[in-house]
Amino acid sequence: MGNRRRWLLGLEPIFEGGWLHKGKRARTWDVESELTAVALLGDVTIDLAHAKRAPAEISVNAYAILRDVEVLVPKGTFVELNGRANNDHLNNHATGEPDERPERVVRVQGHTLLGDVTARATDSHE
Repeated sequence: MGNRRRWLLGLEPIFEGGWLHKGKRARTWDVESELTAVALLGDVTIDLAHAKRAPAEISVNAYAILRDVEVLVPKGTFVELNGRANNDHLNNHATGEPDERPERVVRVQGHTLLGDVTARATDSHE
């Protein structure tokens, strides 16, 4: 079986606390190996620091069209952030060092129009 993929959409005025959805977002979840985030009318936060289970390598395609995509990773995770050249809307604030064999690797391919794509390390108990 191939890799599983999950789509995360930022449509705040309609979903995620808007007209059609009044619930809370899940804090812990099982992470797929491929994630696609689209921030159109609302921000998207991908919280990998609180994952129940996560693969050693995760690929994220982040599309920050009108809003922002933020990827939260546990401290010590190596984050590889790529995107268009000369684009200052891609920000890697994760502090993981590129060891020969890092325990966890997150590869983010950022695409921005008016939003930002940011990777940030955080404690898993925050």
